[in-house]
Amino acid sequence: MKRWLRPLPRRSNIHRYPILSHFAEFSRKRIYLWSFRVDNVVPALYAGFILALMPLYGIQIGLALCFALLLRANLPTLVGLQMISNPLTILPFWYAAYQVGHNVLSIVSIETAPMNRSEIRSILHNFTADTWSSNLELVLSAFLVMCLGGIVMGTFFGLISSFAYRIAARRTAASYALLVQKIQDRKARKSDSPTNDSPHV
Repeated sequence: MKRWLRPLPRRSNIHRYPILSHFAEFSRKRIYLWSFRVDNVVPALYAGFILALMPLYGIQIGLALCFALLLRANLPTLVGLQMISNPLTILPFWYAAYQVGHNVLSIVSIETAPMNRSEIRSILHNFTADTWSSNLELVLSAFLVMCLGGIVMGTFFGLISSFAYRIAARRTAASYALLVQKIQDRKARKSDSPTNDSPHV
């Protein structure tokens, strides 16, 4: 767990992050940003997955801080989930988000044009080459459908991960309580046992 958390923002290293560094002192004073209690992690899981699967690549870290403050959620979890969206995974994620959004809209009788991977790759190229304004209507339509799909997919993954985290948290709490009880029992036995150097009658 510590190895997984090492590259993520913490109180001690938040100043190293390009965007988060501007809010380092402000963030250090918010205890809930660093708490791994269920009440703080569960909102981070939902918001983190939704944000990671939406077509917002490039501004996710800044939005993660905003969501963490708004939802009183765990910041390392929120930022860490943004790492699943990277140059290697962004195209499959956007394609899946569009397909999910397209299917959801078709259920409520709202027709949207089907889109293949080459078209999504073309939209991505428009963003990177700063030529997206030449096909604004298609880009805006695809963006909205992808946002819907990202919300649906993110909510699904957030539900599964939050359920798993609750189970892990309960087991961890039970194990910790058992450990504390064993330590207390051991101390009680030591205090009740007679000392070896007591005088003989």
